[in-house]
Amino acid sequence: MKTKSKFLKIITLSLLFLVSNTIIAQSSTSPTQLVCIGSTEPYLLNPSNPTSNYQWVLSSGGTIISGQGSDAITIDWNMVVSGPHTLSVTETDANGCEGLPKTVDVTLNILDDATFALTDYCEGAANSATAIITTGGGFTFNPLPTGTETINATTGEITGGVAGTSYSVEYITAGFCPDNSLQSVTVNALDNATFALTDYCEGAANSATAIITTGGGFTFNPLPTGTETINATTGEITGGVAGTSYSVEYITAGFCPDNSIATVTVNNLDDASFVLTDHCVGSVNSATAIATVGGSFVFNPIPTGGESIDPVTGEITGGISGVSYTVEYYTTGVCPSSQTQNVLIYTTPATGPIYHN
Repeated sequence: MKTKSKFLKIITLSLLFLVSNTIIAQSSTSPTQLVCIGSTEPYLLNPSNPTSNYQWVLSSGGTIISGQGSDAITIDWNMVVSGPHTLSVTETDANGCEGLPKTVDVTLNILDDATFALTDYCEGAANSATAIITTGGGFTFNPLPTGTETINATTGEITGGVAGTSYSVEYITAGFCPDNSLQSVTVNALDNATFALTDYCEGAANSATAIITTGGGFTFNPLPTGTETINATTGEITGGVAGTSYSVEYITAGFCPDNSIATVTVNNLDDASFVLTDHCVGSVNSATAIATVGGSFVFNPIPTGGESIDPVTGEITGGISGVSYTVEYYTTGVCPSSQTQNVLIYTTPATGPIYHN
């Protein structure tokens, strides 16, 4: 009967494991070892005898899928956390001598929980990952975007995200049994806060126009120091002071609010002042001291006696003695205005016949 070889080479059991398609260079000769559930692991003897036969036996927890009889095998571990599972190997040399079995106890560890959360966000807003179960891992784009967007490997914060674009972000843990997960996040476009204000004449209607995103609110920014007010819905300014410019801000109220600012100037009304002088019937009586030339003179109200007025000079023709007329002057500038003046036609003295005493 053959005896067991006294020269059985020292058996060293080394471990390499594969996770997420990345070979992690770990090795161990410890009699108790850890592997990750679901992994496929190589085991080998070093040194070994190429002429010997090696019988491997695994008590539980996995399946030897290749290498039986050689000095290196591969085990497919199952998905159940448990252990220890005893792996043993016995060498039989070319002379038929059987050595003492070598064993290692293997315990299966659960994979890291790579769960995290990303929330769709507004362009330019903070957007770091939340609810990270296993900290210490790294974030990457997967796939990489084609633009200049970047991602913070520690926080998952995306910088330069393009509005209307969705990104796929991968988180890979860094523990003994690393795992990964993917989340998608969409960058929502900011509301279009565009609107228009047009310079207006003092006292005229002046609401905002061309509001792209309705439902927002108008405010002064900065606030004026007087009693001016603004309608939050329409942007209409009340009490605007002539010659003053106001800065008006519009803030939208959508999911991704934005704001814009426009400036509007309140233009002065034309100075419609002029002067009429009471005069004698039939005398020259054109208006004088016309502050803004180019306007028109009219009766207001229109007399019924056939009198006429020169629209350019304000000269009254056919004025009746003893009658007072109201004359209005209208300017024709950017901010037209009007003003009225009263003028009296003096009564003609009543002279009687000349008597000779």
